[in-house]
Amino acid sequence: MTKVNLLLAALVWISAFVLVSTQYRVRQLTVEINKQRDFAYQLDNDRTKSTLAQSRLSTPSRVETTARDAIGMELPDPQKTRIVDLRVEPVSTAVAQGGRP
Repeated sequence: MTKVNLLLAALVWISAFVLVSTQYRVRQLTVEINKQRDFAYQLDNDRTKSTLAQSRLSTPSRVETTARDAIGMELPDPQKTRIVDLRVEPVSTAVAQGGRP
């Protein structure tokens, strides 16, 4: 009977040790999950701020102001501006009008 009692006491002690170590590991993993969630929230927050900053900086008026002030660019003189039409007629239209393909 004492051997059975000793065996049962050893099993109880082992199961208690396993229980405590498992609970400790669960707490560690819970802390790690919370840290990763905080990090993901911070990344999402940074992405939102970056998107907002990009939208603000890419407005045409902001680009024009930056180009004029920082780089010294100016709008071209209308008298020196030429508009070039790069549209090409389709081949079938040119042939239909008596032109060569």
